[in-house]
Amino acid sequence: MAQQHQIEGTEYKSRLIEFANQLALKRPDLNLLRDHPRAEYPVLTESLECLLKERDAQRKLVLPNLAAFNNDAIGIFSDYSGENSGNYMTYSVLVCGYNFISAFSDKMKVIRERYGLAQKEIGFKSFGMGQVQASLRDFLAAADTLPGFLCTMAVDKRISTLFGPHDKPQHERLAQILEEYGLGGRKPREVEKLLRIVHISAFLAALLTHDGQKIFWMSDNDSICANLEQHHSMLKLFERVLPIYARPGVSFPLLGGALPFQPRSVEMNDLLSIADVHAGSVAQYLTKSDAENKEEIVLKAGAEKVLCSLAGDGVGLKKATFLLRLNPQGALERGQVEVSLVKPPSDATFIPIFE
Repeated sequence: MAQQHQIEGTEYKSRLIEFANQLALKRPDLNLLRDHPRAEYPVLTESLECLLKERDAQRKLVLPNLAAFNNDAIGIFSDYSGENSGNYMTYSVLVCGYNFISAFSDKMKVIRERYGLAQKEIGFKSFGMGQVQASLRDFLAAADTLPGFLCTMAVDKRISTLFGPHDKPQHERLAQILEEYGLGGRKPREVEKLLRIVHISAFLAALLTHDGQKIFWMSDNDSICANLEQHHSMLKLFERVLPIYARPGVSFPLLGGALPFQPRSVEMNDLLSIADVHAGSVAQYLTKSDAENKEEIVLKAGAEKVLCSLAGDGVGLKKATFLLRLNPQGALERGQVEVSLVKPPSDATFIPIFE
């Protein structure tokens, strides 16, 4: 009987490795900034490309193949943190295969019933709620099975802009440019945030989307996207920015989007929550690490579980966390945020990704 269990376990792991390799993008082309001199691209996406290449050179980068199993659409789910407190603004963007969402939603239905979540939102701000706290481990495990890429970019709040010299006010100029293209209607201080979110999302979409795939984007409805009119203008801006990074000959037949307005979609909000909890947890950790010894940092209950989930990729979900900040001399520097576990779980499964 023990031998039979061993054979079954070996077969399961073999199938898991095969499945994971089908979902992995082999030898990805990371050269998206190709049509202009690099200085003409925003420092935000120039940094993002460099950091992805750096991670790839270290053999730590695995990206999802979002064309696997005939997937014909991608979903983008973006959320942000740091607006009201802390030293960093964080932007978390989940890009996933839209046709794979139903499997994640099925898992979430079971989790919601198990922990009595009903319609409750799973978010960083709701970590104090007992049911949310209890469900976090299973929620993060379910997220790890979703084929996609979760990218979190943390930006030092002392950096005033990533679309020009970082030590000179640019917001009025940027707001005027958007106004000239019929995409205005926001306060100058909100334009910088809007551009950061749109450029990160467009860069990742161009990186991971294949020719002919449809794109659906859901964003948190905060100050830059507080109503349907602003949401429509954000989608128009995304449509203008996407070709800056898209590969030659790649086209997208349909681009749509949504906000978490009424009637609420629990299934869609659960996907948005993946970005939400990571943005909030990373923002809090980096702020505390600026002032405290890493061994003495105490995080909001639940945030440590989120950070632990960043220590490794899931079978489906791949992750990367990056940082842009000012060094003591006031110059901009960039790097990766690495998370490692002191005591890795004993039941963890190592899955090789073959080239």
